[in-house]
Amino acid sequence: MFSIANSVKNKARLFFAIDIPQNIKNQLEKMQQKNPVFTGRAVKVHNFHITLQFLGSLDRQKIPDLIDTIDSPGIKPFSLTLERYAYYPKAEVGCIEVIQGKDQLKEVRKHINQSIAQEGFFAPKEKHGFRPHVTLFRECQPVSDLQQLLNIELKAERFCLMESVQNEKGVYYEVLEEWPLYQPSIKEQFFGIKD
Repeated sequence: MFSIANSVKNKARLFFAIDIPQNIKNQLEKMQQKNPVFTGRAVKVHNFHITLQFLGSLDRQKIPDLIDTIDSPGIKPFSLTLERYAYYPKAEVGCIEVIQGKDQLKEVRKHINQSIAQEGFFAPKEKHGFRPHVTLFRECQPVSDLQQLLNIELKAERFCLMESVQNEKGVYYEVLEEWPLYQPSIKEQFFGIKD
């Protein structure tokens, strides 16, 4: 089994994700502090993201090749809503799940997996279906009603490749590269067409 400690020199622990705007990260941090739905280890605000595809451990010298396999999926920017709390008991994770925008996230994920597979990179098989979410707490337990409805909206315009880096303060997720979801054509750029 992979250990983050083993990744420091020549391996990197990687995943593709939607990074979250700072104003939404700040809102989620306030929810962590003021709304005791879960008790456990709070995820640091700079680490909030929506995972699209976990890759696992990869040799560092292969990262440029991995980056070169990805291009824009041609999916126009779309809205996401974080709508409900969820608890994953096996992982002891407390989170907020994406409802609106889930199908578009699946399409972005499919594009990533097809792109990397063409160049011989493969993501590990997942035991559970794709459930896009933002993790708020780890090693936690629910202590309140998970049925509360939320309505946190953000726009997905880009996706990124992130590395899980271990430092003296714990785990930090660093963006290595990012791509727009959609590259407008010359005609669209010239005429300012947005839809």
